[in-house]
Amino acid sequence: MDINSLIEALRGTMDANLREAAERQLNEGHTQVHFLSTLLQVTMSEQLDLPVRQAGVIYLKNMVTQHWSEGDNANTEGPTSNIPEEDRQFIRDHIVEAIIQSPERLRVQLTTCIHHMIKHDYPARWTAIVDKIGFYLQSDNSGCWLGILLCLYQLVKNYEYKKPEERQPLVAAMQIFMPMLKDRFVQLLPDQSSDSALVQKQIFKILYALFQYNLPLELINRQILTEWMEILKTVVDRDVPPEALQVDEDERPELPWWKCKKWALHILARLFERCSTNITSLPPRNTNDKNDDLTNVIQKMICEYSEEVTPIAVEMTQHLALTFNQVIQTGPDEEGGDDKAVTAMGILNTIDTLLSVVEDHKEITQQLEGICLQVIGTVLQQHVLEFYEEILSLAHSLTCQQVSPQMWQLLPLVYEVFQQDGFDYFTDMMPLLHNYITVDTDTLLSDPKYLEIIYSMCKKILSGDPGEDPECHGAKLLEVIILQCKGRGIDQVVPLFVTTALERLTREVKTSELRTMCLQVAIAALYYSPPLLLNTLENLRFPNNTEPITNHFISQWLKDIDCFLGLHDRKMSVLGLCALMDLDQRPQAVNQVAGQLLPAAILLFNGLKRAYACRAEHEKEDDDEDEDGEEEEENAELGSDEDDIDDEGQEYLEMLAKQAGEDGDDEDWEEDDAEETALEGYTTSVDDEDNLVDEYQIFKAIIQNVQGRDPAWYQLLTQCLDEEQRKQLQDIATLADQRRAAHGEAKKKKAVRGN
Repeated sequence: MDINSLIEALRGTMDANLREAAERQLNEGHTQVHFLSTLLQVTMSEQLDLPVRQAGVIYLKNMVTQHWSEGDNANTEGPTSNIPEEDRQFIRDHIVEAIIQSPERLRVQLTTCIHHMIKHDYPARWTAIVDKIGFYLQSDNSGCWLGILLCLYQLVKNYEYKKPEERQPLVAAMQIFMPMLKDRFVQLLPDQSSDSALVQKQIFKILYALFQYNLPLELINRQILTEWMEILKTVVDRDVPPEALQVDEDERPELPWWKCKKWALHILARLFERCSTNITSLPPRNTNDKNDDLTNVIQKMICEYSEEVTPIAVEMTQHLALTFNQVIQTGPDEEGGDDKAVTAMGILNTIDTLLSVVEDHKEITQQLEGICLQVIGTVLQQHVLEFYEEILSLAHSLTCQQVSPQMWQLLPLVYEVFQQDGFDYFTDMMPLLHNYITVDTDTLLSDPKYLEIIYSMCKKILSGDPGEDPECHGAKLLEVIILQCKGRGIDQVVPLFVTTALERLTREVKTSELRTMCLQVAIAALYYSPPLLLNTLENLRFPNNTEPITNHFISQWLKDIDCFLGLHDRKMSVLGLCALMDLDQRPQAVNQVAGQLLPAAILLFNGLKRAYACRAEHEKEDDDEDEDGEEEEENAELGSDEDDIDDEGQEYLEMLAKQAGEDGDDEDWEEDDAEETALEGYTTSVDDEDNLVDEYQIFKAIIQNVQGRDPAWYQLLTQCLDEEQRKQLQDIATLADQRRAAHGEAKKKKAVRGN
């Protein structure tokens, strides 16, 4: 059938009077050579009106879906294919361009065609599809990217549910495409247009289909994973363009910007699940090595049958520890060494999971402690650096409830490792060191060597050059000691802590996080004992500076007041300002900044109000998730071509919308208010909700005290306040009363429950 006859027949299918004859003509011609080729040409012809092209593509799709599989029998004695090989090859050669060039209405049908073609032809008969995808992905013509990504998506979808051993053709292709996808995405990120968002969304859909049921470690190493995590986080956090906020709220989830965020969230969730599963299920190269399988089974058993596992936890841990010792005898250069290293990490993670399951059973935890200490000792004594992170996590888990004498004996060994080759692992040591300080403060202070060890580590970090993140951790640990030991007689070491932290500020500081953290050590000392800190500052001299640094410290603190973020850091600054305002004998440096103290406190309280509200909202969301968790299907399936979104994703979008200020009530919202600071999880007695140090009540009491005790000082503090600031002061006082009442009510309820 020639192209003109075909066009007329297709046009006839749309006319009720001609339809029967036209369909008969098409059915008679569909087995002829070039029939399908001509159909594809009609579909691709921009000179034809869209209804004719649409009729052609639907007929093409029906032919491909019904008869393409018959080509599987082409080399056997089976039935003759209804689609001649010449037509098959023509379609293989041109369907990619057809998808790229066609409008969306035709694309939908053509992607169904290519899905079936890939299913039956790749890789045996159609390796050229990979070359074509690569060619167009690298093209500078952005107009072809969405179409070619739809082709790649169908390639990935064909392998989505296959076993890992059956996915090698896909893995081979994706090793070529993954870097291209990342480069394209990075290129598109600054472009906020809807076309750009559609392409970004399609890349995310490809990644989700790739990772949903198996994480191919051949494609994802730590560097690549980190790069994609950054991209995903950027998309989740970024603002949508103004035009997206002008659309009715109910319709916004259908916009490409929100869909892009949705798919980013789904990928993040799936990656975390896949990473935790894959780390213990790698196939060993050494056939004598059986812990991939072992750790994988145990992990699942622990998660699903925690109550049943508890009675056999000791036996399981003994077996895991024995297996771990056997596994690490293989050196990294021996056959199977790399896989065994991953297996060993899986074993350590499994032991850690067991510890979390039995944490409420002290007698079992005590038995596990001895077994774990043997494993920890082996790793530290043999300096097996690749397992430091895991064994430090184990040690942390063993000290969360109490710190036994045996665990205190571990501290000097940790210090020895730190001195020799653990300098880079200080941030991994931090949770364990925090437990030594806060879980068993009595023992910490019972022997000077313990405090000396921890201070020596912090001093080495802050005086060396490990990078600003470890230095922030070092300063944080000094602050934790000061706050945890308030009233416990560490006056002799507090000046050393302050000196170490402030000396760091005499060298280059690149981030506000490090600067505020070092300042916060001095602020904690001010809270610990104002006279002790002021005396320290008055007597402290730095090179090339003969002046006391009191004035410099206070002015830098006030200058950076808006850099103190999260709950804890803002709270400590408020408590520090309270201590300054409550002084009877004030240094001149304090008097000079009198007019700045209350505005600084008001700024901090504004941030605290938002941060407390956000924390309450998150706690509510966590409670709601716990209640709803049992009712939700864990593996809810996403439609392949639809952009359905689950309730959890919808709630997150609503939260994002709220952060963006769409409801008009949160115009001053800052993202920093929504998050804890990176180090805020290292709590102290100041953060203990059961023994509350309430900055609102302390602030109100001190202001009232100063007003009655020293009217002249009160006048200096308040004379520069404007009307709005005075109103905010009153609001803070009101909140202080409300918080006192709420805390009292909570204590009553807790007492009733206890009885």
